[in-house]
Order: sequence, then structure tokens, then C-alpha cells
Amino acid sequence: MNSENRLLVFLAVLVSGALFFALFAQIKVWNSRKRSLRKVDVFAEALEEKFNEIVDSITVKFDEVKEAVTGFFEQKKVRLIEINRNKKSESN
Repeated sequence: MNSENRLLVFLAVLVSGALFFALFAQIKVWNSRKRSLRKVDVFAEALEEKFNEIVDSITVKFDEVKEAVTGFFEQKKVRLIEINRNKKSESN
């Protein structure tokens, strides 16, 4: 009977230790995750800023190219109108 009690006490201590370890490990993992998520948030914010800067610079360049092309074709259009007027005036 005495050895059975010792065995039960040993098993109870073993189980309670395992439960304590599992609970403590979960708390440590949760804290580590929180720290990691904070670092990821900081990194994500910096990455988002860089991405927005790149998109803004691409948008500005696209607008510049669009204006240049539009201006080029406007000049060609005016030049063609002048050529057509000259041809009409020469034929009259």
C-alpha cells in the first residue's frame, strides 16, 4: 500500500509538472509571437512606404511620358494641318 501511494504521488507530480511545463511553454510562445509580430509590423510599414514611393515615382514618370507623347503628336497634327493648307493653297 505504501508503494502504491508513492507511485500515485510520483505520477501526480509528473502530470502536474508536465501540465505546468505545457502552460509555461505556451505563454513563452505567445510572448515570442507578440514580439515577432511587432517586428513584422515595423518591417511591413517600412516596406509599404518604399512600395508607395516606387508607385508614386512610376506614376510621375508615366505622366511625364504621357505629356511628352501627347505634345509630340499635337505638334505632328499641327504640322500636318499646315501641310494640308499649303497643298490646298498651291492647288488653287
